[in-house]
Amino acid sequence: MAAPGTCTHTWKIIKSDTNIIVWNCNGCHSGPHPFIYECEKCKVQYCRPCTSKPRA
Repeated sequence: MAAPGTCTHTWKIIKSDTNIIVWNCNGCHSGPHPFIYECEKCKVQYCRPCTSKPRA
């Protein structure tokens, strides 16, 4: 699930109501997070700080 370099990310938030499903950030590898931002186009998952960082 690597993000293509040409993707113009469109973020949607994915939330979990339980402690069973948690996510780790694909950018900085932080986590576990009860919610994560996923690109609707390339499906990469980032935490909130990583969604605002410029990517190469």
